[in-house]
Formats: sequence, C-alpha cells, structure tokens
Amino acid sequence: MFCENINMSRFLLLISILFLISTFSIAQKTNHFRVFGSIVEKGTQEPIVGASISWNNGRDGVVADVEGNFAFSIEKGSHVLTISAVGKKTIQKKFKFDRSVNLNFQMSDDVQQLSEVTVKSRGDVSSLKSASMGIERLSIKSIKQIPPMMGEVDVIKSIITLPGISSIGEGSGGINVRGGSVGQNLVLLDGAPIFFTSHLFGFFSVFNQDIVEDVVLYKGSIPARYGGRISSVLSVSTQNPIKDSLTVNGGIGLISSRLTLQTPIVKDKLGVMISARSTYSDWLLKAVSNPKIENSSASFYDLNTRVSLSTGEKGKLSFSAYHGADQFSFTPDTTYRYGNISGTLRYQYELNDIFNVSSLISYSDNFSNVEGRFSNQQFDLGIGSENHAAKVFFGVDLSPHYIEWGAEVNQYNLNPGQLQPAGSQSIINQKELEYDKGREWGFFAEDNFEVQKFKFILGVRYSLFNKIGPYTMYSYEDDKTKSVQSIEETRVYEAGENIISYGGFEPRVSMNYQINDNQSIKLGYQRTRQYMHLIANNAAVVPTDIYKLSNQHIKPQVGDQFSVGYFRNFRNGLFETSTEVYYKTIQNSIDFKEGANLLLNEFLETELVSGLGYSYGSEISINKTAGDLSGRVSYTYSRSFFQGEGEYEEEIINNGNPYPAYFDKPHDFTTILTYKLSGDWSLSANFTYSTGRPVSIPISKYDIGSIAVAEFSERNQYRIPDYHRLDLSLNFDPVKKSKKVNSSWTIGLYNVYGRKNPFSVFFRDQNGAPPQGYQLAILGIPFPSLTYNFSF
Repeated sequence: MFCENINMSRFLLLISILFLISTFSIAQKTNHFRVFGSIVEKGTQEPIVGASISWNNGRDGVVADVEGNFAFSIEKGSHVLTISAVGKKTIQKKFKFDRSVNLNFQMSDDVQQLSEVTVKSRGDVSSLKSASMGIERLSIKSIKQIPPMMGEVDVIKSIITLPGISSIGEGSGGINVRGGSVGQNLVLLDGAPIFFTSHLFGFFSVFNQDIVEDVVLYKGSIPARYGGRISSVLSVSTQNPIKDSLTVNGGIGLISSRLTLQTPIVKDKLGVMISARSTYSDWLLKAVSNPKIENSSASFYDLNTRVSLSTGEKGKLSFSAYHGADQFSFTPDTTYRYGNISGTLRYQYELNDIFNVSSLISYSDNFSNVEGRFSNQQFDLGIGSENHAAKVFFGVDLSPHYIEWGAEVNQYNLNPGQLQPAGSQSIINQKELEYDKGREWGFFAEDNFEVQKFKFILGVRYSLFNKIGPYTMYSYEDDKTKSVQSIEETRVYEAGENIISYGGFEPRVSMNYQINDNQSIKLGYQRTRQYMHLIANNAAVVPTDIYKLSNQHIKPQVGDQFSVGYFRNFRNGLFETSTEVYYKTIQNSIDFKEGANLLLNEFLETELVSGLGYSYGSEISINKTAGDLSGRVSYTYSRSFFQGEGEYEEEIINNGNPYPAYFDKPHDFTTILTYKLSGDWSLSANFTYSTGRPVSIPISKYDIGSIAVAEFSERNQYRIPDYHRLDLSLNFDPVKKSKKVNSSWTIGLYNVYGRKNPFSVFFRDQNGAPPQGYQLAILGIPFPSLTYNFSF
C-alpha cells in the first residue's frame, strides 16, 4: 500500500523491467512488413466489428477493432489471407509482401449464414489463440437472436446468458460477475461511465440496439488501461455515422418504440446520428385487476447522438452524448425519477504505420429524485454521482510486440443526499449532506508479444486516490464501536484540501500456451483497486442507493484474481469449447450492520463492517457456430462469501464466520439455440436455470412489553426457491433485401410456462403465531410481444 509518500522511481523501474522482459524476443525487422487497413460492409461501408484475418493456414491472425480497422506484421514472401466474419462471405486472396501495404476489404452477406448465432470472445482467431481470457465480445447480430423481453432485444439480458454472469432476478438492474456485486462493475458507453444501466425495473437496458456497434465484457484479463473497479469492465460502443447516404431504422412494439437517423453532412467525412426511444407501458399496468397496480405508472426514454469527423486519412474526431431517464409511481403521493447523462469527446490519430495516439474527455452524471406529496410531509430528495475524466493512450506496433501506455484522471463529485421540504405546509426538516469529493489518477503500460508457442500480455497500472475537501472528518474512540456516541473529535477540511491518499500497483499478467491448432491453455492473474463503493442493503439496485468514496474509515477494495482455462475447437471450428476456473479475493470488502440505516446518514461509516470477500468458480461453454441449428450451452458453478473483521459485538455478523453474499448463486445453466426453419424464418429459444439467492428469515418472535420483535436467522443462511424460465421467439427476416426499404418481424413469448419465479420473500405476523412467509414474483405469467423492425 502506497499513500502520500510515493516512490515514483520504483514505478519507473518496474516499467523499465517490463519493457526489458518484453523486448528480448523482438524479431528481425528486415524480414517483416507492416499490413494495415479496414474491413467494411459492401454498400453501406459500415465497419465489420470482429472480422478476422488469418494466414499460415489459420495459425496466425488478428481481429478487426470497433472501427473495422486492423494492423499486423507479416513475414516477407507470398501469403494467402483469409478474411471471415459471421454472416459474411469468406474472402481468400493471395498477396506477395515485399513492402508495407494498406489493404481494404468489402464483405457481402452470406445468405446461408444469416440465422447463425455466435457469442464469442474476440472472433475465430483470438478466442483460442490470444493470451486474453475471461473476455466476451457480442455482436449486435448475435444479440438479436436471443428471444426478446417486451419486444426488444437487450444488451444486458444477453450478457446475463454468458458463463460467469448472473443477476439476482427479474426486476433488478445490473449484473454480478464472477461472484462480484453490481457496484464492482465499470460500465462505459463510448468511454463515459454509466451508473444506472437499466430501465423499467430492469426489463430494458439503457443501450439501444439500433445504435450499438460493439459490446466487450472483461471479466478476467482486464487490460491495464482500465481501472477503478474490482470485478469487470463492460465497454459499449455506438456506431460511426460517417456514411455515404441517409439511413433510417427503428422498431414499433407493444411496450416501446425507437427511431434512429444517420446522415452524412459531408460524404465520407462528416456524419451525424440521432436516436430516440420511449415506452408507453402505462396501459399494461392499468389492465391489471389489482388496484395497487392499475393506479401505478412507469415510463422511460432514451436520447443518443453522435457526430463523427474524419480529419484526413489518419485522424478521427467524434462526440457522443446520452440522456436517459425513468419515472415510476406505485402510489399517487410518491414519484421516483432517475437516469444518466453522459458525453464523450474523442480524438484518434495514427502518426505513422506503427504509432498511434487516442485521447478523450468525458462527463457523466447519474441522478435520482424522490418526490413525496403526502398531506403535510411534502418533500424532494435528490441523490447523484458526477464523474469528470480525461484520458490519453499511446500505442506502438513493434512486431511481434504491441505496446500501450498512457494515463488518466477522474474527478468524483458525489451527492449522498439532499432533502428539501416541498411547500410551506410541509413539516419535513431540511437535511443536506456534504458532497463527497475525490480524485483518482491512473498510469499504465502493457505489452502484447509472443515467443514460439507462448503468447503473453504483461501489464502494470499504478493508481493514486486523493480524498479532498470540503469534508468533515469524525474520529471515534479506540475502545468502542463506531457510533455517534463514540465520536471524540471533529475536524473540518477546506475545499480542495487533501485529507487522505491511497495508491498502489496493479499488475496484470496473461499467458497462452498453444498446444496445437485446435487447443490452448491459458493462465491469468490481475490485481485491481476500487476507491468508490456502492452502499446499499437492498438486493436490487434502487434509485436511493448511494456511492461513497474511500476515506479514513472506508479503505479501498483490493481484488486479486487467479484464473486458468482450457480452450479447444472441434471440426474446423464448428464447435468451440472452453473451461475456465477462477479464484478471487477482495480485501476491505464492506457489508452493513444489522438494522443499518444508510439513507441520509452523515455518519455512514458507523453502519458498515469491513472484511474479506472471496469467490471461486468454474465456467464451461460449448458453442456451435454454423448450420441450421446453432447456439451455445453454458454452465457456471460460482460461490461468493464475506467474512467480517468486526472487533466489537455490534460489528460481528454470523458469529464471525463466513456467509454467502446476497448474490451468491452456486449453479447457473443457460442454453440459447436458433433453428433456421427456412430462408426467411428462424426459431430461437432460451432456457435458464439458477440456484435461488440467499436470504435471512425470521425464525422466532418475542415480545418486549407491547412490542413484538422478530428474531432472524444468521445472515443469508436460507435461500429463495430456484429460478428457471423458457423464452421463445419466431423471427421473420427476408433473405432478399430491398435496396431501399427492409423490414422484419419478431414474435416473442417470455416465460413460456408461466413460472412464478420469486424475486424476494417477506413475512407477516399471524396474531401470535410464527410469521408466515410469502413470495413476491415480478412477472409470473407468459408475456407475449410483437415487434416490427424497419430500415431504409
């Protein structure tokens, strides 16, 4: 652990050692030449994300990035390049390389593969042969094959079908990755962090399918350029609107509709994208016979825009922005509003064939507001989290090495709660908690290289966090648990004053040993640090959850993950299989005391307990990539525990023994299959099963005077019933495409056999008898949907 006195020379020394280790195997440059270029759709000129280029009979290859660009070094002489992508006709061409060249490829649709589903790491080549592991890349075409919920395919719902990923159930936002909490994931939209990732109680995500270009989830082998979160990084990129003609696409459904327009301002130089999405779900609530539900309301909207400018052949400038919000009310006197605002300005430039630079500045804000309009208790409660960031990345290709380095800074400005009376008759007292401010720096370097059958990724990141004022710090008596009564000193810091600093190195190492063309073994280790914590005692993400920065009482979480994997392809890649095993520990993990009060609590540290979190598991995946029947079957075994390190009785949970985290779900089985009925029709099915999540239940009741008190079990020692669900969809997508207007239909049935999957359990007093348990199901009926999609 490194605090205020940081020995930067040790950091520079470690960087030097990293470069010395990585450069010992540099091949002679005279026998290799640089090849770079792009892969795009024929006609639309859209980049094809994840298209692969291979040579030497598939033994070597690379994958195109989110802009469809590629670059590699190849040995002097004649080589046959194979360019392939899902749903596209494969291209094979022979080239003689005696100098560096720029190659550009245009791929056309292969109508025999339009119904195939692929959800794989980084394409045919690198899923088996790269050093990275624990990485999942989803194309929007594969996402659209998964049966929709409420008429829309969804990025988050698609991610939950991947091995190692789960959620606590219907009606919940966010994902749990390899035994981590929702707050331990970094979610980026065009580089800007997003906090609320779902709409309408978790049934929609904030990512509009019509504008998504690329989705990459890092659950292991997190690149050194990413920091600030323990469990995962989810990076979502929107489409580049530089086109040669106007395009319009969208969809009309029973619950929501969407419309996207992309148009060139200057052909092939400057383009604009504008997209909107909204819901009209109140009619569905009013159709329910239950008076408590039919008087409710719920709605959301999304607005996205992106402007892209090509500054010559080597420069790209883009600006993207997002605004989305939800509003719902279960009773006439309380209304909840929450959402996100984000903006990113990015510039990328290739100085020459081997050197490039990328920089961005971003702003994001998640906001939530609760309006109470009771008779004499009218109030407005506001909570929010702001993030300002600036980043710069450099890359150099010194084949067989690709080296990246860079730096970033994040400024946090968190609003833990502002309560205001609304109206002169309100008896609510004003309460405003001071803002929580901090600054996080990150410096990184990483090298990708290979030595014979071994491929390596060696990376290191150094992060530094400063908690800054204005801030009121409370000190507590050493021989007592933290409480308002044990405060012994109060100190007030001025604006911008440094209060406490944390920092440390975060090494990242991955290795691939290529057994043969169809098999490989991978090893990985990563250390991550997290300085911002999601504080909640709810199983689901709710608008009143708050984030808290590390301070003198809440230390940063430090995660260490070890993983090993075996990857094998069968029948020339028709079947792809993988098995990964991981073990992860989290120092300074936090949980809450029994009966904790977290909302509007200026002494929040008095309600928290620090301890050790740890998780372990295995993931098995079988993926069939082609044929009339295609899809994936996956199984995950995962355990997640917390052991408090409380010193006093009030801080001891479960008698000091480890207990399951509230998102611990040992068994998870998912299968996604698509069957091509004919050229135009396909049938998709999704079945999922998982263990019920842990809960604490009342086991007895006693009276203190006239007050009945329930005695609960130890923390999370019981479970709600297991979860399982079947979804189906019938898709009509004509093979013969019109040059001007194209359309498709999707008919879906969510929860086919009407399983009443319990989201939670609650208990009611039975007039002296033991409390009776009840289950709450969010959607316990089959839910049909119909969506018309169009583009022209």
